[in-house]
Amino acid sequence: MRQSLRSILGRSNRVKKRTRPAQRRRNATSTSRGKAERAAEEDEAFFQDKLSDVGISPLLEEELTLRDVVQAMRYIRSRMFTPVPATGLKSTRAAEVLNYRLSTPPMVTLGHLEAVLSAPTRTEREVVELMGRGVVRKVRVERRGGMGEGLMESSDFEDMVRKSDVSDETADRFVEFLRAQPTSQTLSKGELANAQADELVRAGFLTSSGQATPGNRLDVRPEDRTTLTSIQHVSRFASGTVSAVGGANAVRLAGGGGGSYASASSASSASSFFRISVPGHGRYLKLAEGAAVAWLRDALGRTRWGEGPESWVRERFEGGGLRGARWRQFWGVEWEWVLGQAVGLGVVEVFDTGSVGRGVRALGG
Repeated sequence: MRQSLRSILGRSNRVKKRTRPAQRRRNATSTSRGKAERAAEEDEAFFQDKLSDVGISPLLEEELTLRDVVQAMRYIRSRMFTPVPATGLKSTRAAEVLNYRLSTPPMVTLGHLEAVLSAPTRTEREVVELMGRGVVRKVRVERRGGMGEGLMESSDFEDMVRKSDVSDETADRFVEFLRAQPTSQTLSKGELANAQADELVRAGFLTSSGQATPGNRLDVRPEDRTTLTSIQHVSRFASGTVSAVGGANAVRLAGGGGGSYASASSASSASSFFRISVPGHGRYLKLAEGAAVAWLRDALGRTRWGEGPESWVRERFEGGGLRGARWRQFWGVEWEWVLGQAVGLGVVEVFDTGSVGRGVRALGG
């Protein structure tokens, strides 16, 4: 009987040992939930009242006021990414980050530039002057819903051409054209030999600007259309096709004059030139107008009043450093650059709270 009791007690001890890790997991889960709930309660308590607003705050501090467009462009670019540390990242990951950054063109959006300089009219005048002198080049880039514009120093764009895979002869001829036509955003197909144009198209410096027929251009901007056919118009018909509203001759069939002929003429004219492009601009736009700015909008959207102290938002953006989700997701983009880009896009505004430093408020709902 005693042996039997000992064996029973032994089995009981083993069962208890197996339950301890589960108990520890439950305790850890409860602890983490408790921390999250306390953090949420603290944030909720902190933002019960709207922040005081004593006026719009400049994006840069007074001692960092920039004098001209080129200086501001260089300032913005120099603060786009945080430095890649010598330690803390695997060599493969560090190489991946560096290659990504090198393939991102040195562009600046006009909105970001105006947000930094805080003088839109003067900035636009200076940009036009610098373009005419060949110092700055304005380039059109494809973006969702139409075309956008970016600014680059002409010397940086020329360096991209010379460092690309195009032949030296093609690079020299293209750079010669860029210098002769500092404000042009297009290049006539007769300007270069066919082989040279093909090289530049493959390298991403030229794109075809041939206009499609109205049936294939329903989602372009109204000012770029050659007929009045639109998605809204087509959607009223059961078939949902352009043919349902008259196809390419929709304007003429509706009583308008010369729509189809104007369209054909426009397509013929547009097919005679290329549009100057910037290789890798999609990566830039993904950061400048996509993921990072969307994160900022969502973060402010979770607050009661759609606003918060800049220090609070920045802390969450930079949380975790190299191991944080934002650093990995956005390739180490800097907070200051994200904020400036968001201000330039009209997504947020920065204001002086008079008590807790600067505040950031979401705009446009």
